[in-house]
Amino acid sequence: MVRPYKERRIEQIPAITHYKPAGVPMRNVEEVVISLEEMEALRLFDIEQMSQGAAAEKMGISHSTFHRLINKAHQKVAAALWQGKALTIEGGSYRLDHPHKNELRHFICKQCSREWDVLHGAGQSGMDMQCPNCESRDIMRQG
Repeated sequence: MVRPYKERRIEQIPAITHYKPAGVPMRNVEEVVISLEEMEALRLFDIEQMSQGAAAEKMGISHSTFHRLINKAHQKVAAALWQGKALTIEGGSYRLDHPHKNELRHFICKQCSREWDVLHGAGQSGMDMQCPNCESRDIMRQG
């Protein structure tokens, strides 16, 4: 009998989910899709520099499952870079699990007065954010 598939715990959804070679229209580029749990494995292992065991525990998976995830993620990113393919981060079997998962941050654009909310941990801060309406970077966080 096959074991039931476990959702992997991830803390963040990246703010940017599409990358492509510069100067090449998307319609002319092959695409490599990396799942959100593969991206979380990259974040924990390569950015946070956690051991595979600690990262596996944080994601709620076995060490061997984490090892397979990180290897698959490294292979996909390397292939996209080496072969000039677009990289899209989407999908997977995961559960968003971070310390402030229900906390929304409220922003206001000083140029056009547009207001919007961003889920805490979505990878955006007031420093690198732009208005979704007018693309101004002159924004402020409220509350």
